[in-house]
Amino acid sequence: MHRLLTAALLLLLAGAAPAFAYDTPADLMKAIYSHYTDAKFDWDSFDEATVRSKALNMLFDKDAKEANGEVGRIDFDPYVDGQDYEITKLKIGAPTVKGDTATVEVKFNNFEMEEDMVFTLVKEADGWKIDDVNSKGGADPYDLKDIMSAPLAQ
Repeated sequence: MHRLLTAALLLLLAGAAPAFAYDTPADLMKAIYSHYTDAKFDWDSFDEATVRSKALNMLFDKDAKEANGEVGRIDFDPYVDGQDYEITKLKIGAPTVKGDTATVEVKFNNFEMEEDMVFTLVKEADGWKIDDVNSKGGADPYDLKDIMSAPLAQ
């Protein structure tokens, strides 16, 4: 009986362990861009904080607090480099993984604009997360962390 209870407890504890939301960098990137290519995706139920790293979420939280209900440091979607999107020719590159960090290049057209993005990902306790985004193409190249770390324009 003691062995049965111990086995049941171990199974219960194993089930209570946090599951990785995205077990691989490729899983995370495919999930992110599936939102933009699925016309039925429910944006109202999407919590972007779940795909960002703790460090990046801290910058977004600071921005929201300082902006006090107004537009903060960013007024566009950093994953598509625009406010609107029509994603075509999507190519998600093979991740380069070094320990608990990874980089992934993503190329696509947003409407007619060619985009070339490099994502920096980190592995946290609950899976792979976006830690930074660098736009190498588009009209205005940017580094998301640099934007979110800069002083808030008044």
